[in-house]
Amino acid sequence: MKKNNNLINFVNFPKQYVPLLKRAAVAVLKSEKVKKYQVNFIMVDDKEIRKLNTKYRKVRRITDVISFLVVPEFSMGDIYISKNRSQKQAEEYANTWQQELAYLAIHGLLHLCGYTDYDAVNKTKMFAKQDKIFKCLFY
Repeated sequence: MKKNNNLINFVNFPKQYVPLLKRAAVAVLKSEKVKKYQVNFIMVDDKEIRKLNTKYRKVRRITDVISFLVVPEFSMGDIYISKNRSQKQAEEYANTWQQELAYLAIHGLLHLCGYTDYDAVNKTKMFAKQDKIFKCLFY
């Protein structure tokens, strides 16, 4: 029998949110036809995510989510989500905090799958994809 080494971890997230966040992650992985994966979602504060953004992207500001692809052939990576920023954005966009975390999890995972949002064309493509997955979860 073949052993499945696929793994999705959530660190520092409210436990009651994890089942929905896992469903969001699996929805992305299925839509991208990713067969092998190991993904860690780590919630950090604004100070920590700013440090990561400065160190690895040379951008000296707080961001909501940042993704690091560790092993491309295996879709192995770490996705950091800012607790403070995600809570503020939930209010801003009239989402629950759980919905906002799911949206950011989808966004971060799409980055691991190769999507970018650094120019208008790619951003439009990426946001259309993430909005479609998000709507399937909530509407």
